[in-house]
Amino acid sequence: MVTAAVVAAVAAGPAAVAAGPAATAPVPVAAGVASDPTPEEQNRLREVAGAIWTPQLAAGWNMNAEAADVLSTATGEILRCSEAFSLVPRPPGFVPGLGYLVSYWKNLRDYFLAVKDDRTCRACVVTAAVNYRSAIEMASMGI
Repeated sequence: MVTAAVVAAVAAGPAAVAAGPAATAPVPVAAGVASDPTPEEQNRLREVAGAIWTPQLAAGWNMNAEAADVLSTATGEILRCSEAFSLVPRPPGFVPGLGYLVSYWKNLRDYFLAVKDDRTCRACVVTAAVNYRSAIEMASMGI
C-alpha cells in the first residue's frame, strides 16, 4: 500500500534543487486500496529510483504501488540520513509518499545524483540502495 503521507504538489524553483527537496507538511489521504501509479508517475518514480540505484536497473522495474511504497521508504531513509548532515530540512514524522515522489521527482533525482559525489552524503544513498534493493526488486515482481 502506498504510504499515506503525501504533500501538495507545488512547483519548485531552481533554488530548491540546490537546497535539496522541498519539505512541506504532509497531507493525509483517504484510506483505501492503493492503485498503481499512472504511466507518467511511473516514469518519474523510475527517475528517482535510477538516481538511487542505476537508471538501467530502474528501467526494468514495474513501478507498481508496492514498488512506489518501497521507493518511498528508501527516499525517507535518505532524507533522514541527509538531515543529520543538515542538508535536507523536513518536518518530523515525514515519510515521502507517492504524491511527494511524483511531485518532486526531478528535485529528488538531481539531489540524489549530486550527493553521490559527496563522500559524507553518498553514504546515505548507498546505504538505502543496499538496504532496499531486494525489497524493490520483489515489489516490482509482485512478490
